[in-house]
Amino acid sequence: MGEQDNPDQRESLQHDLGQQLGSRFSTAVVLFHAAVADRAGLNVTDFRCAEILLRLGPTNPGRLAAATGMSSAATAQVLNRLEKAGLVRREPDTTDRRRTIVHPVHDGVPQRELGQLFARFGARVAAVVADYSEEQLRTLADFVTQTTEILEDEAIALRRESTD
Repeated sequence: MGEQDNPDQRESLQHDLGQQLGSRFSTAVVLFHAAVADRAGLNVTDFRCAEILLRLGPTNPGRLAAATGMSSAATAQVLNRLEKAGLVRREPDTTDRRRTIVHPVHDGVPQRELGQLFARFGARVAAVVADYSEEQLRTLADFVTQTTEILEDEAIALRRESTD
């Protein structure tokens, strides 16, 4: 805490930030992604799985199931829909032909259409962050990174607790 911080004001700001992140912001993110998924002709689960696969890179269906907490059967259904939509392709694993590797497709028409759906959002966010200093951007990036890791860890813990 800095020398000039008012503890009561700091606590109030932390509370307000927590309320915004835990309620309005998180709901807005979910609603935005649902709207994008709908415009792309996908359900929101399929859309988020496509994003996870882009982040993971080529992987096996079991890893996607583990990352999402979905059953193997549900994961297979999602992959069928993503493949039909042109967002992934499945190929035999070169080290074990009994297994499949899922490859996200980076350069197809569906990806260009999704990029267009995010263009206005991206421009608006860019305008907001343009007003922040490099130090502020580093702080924001650190906060988002750490908060994302907490969310991912907590999701895993909640899934684990529900199976115990």
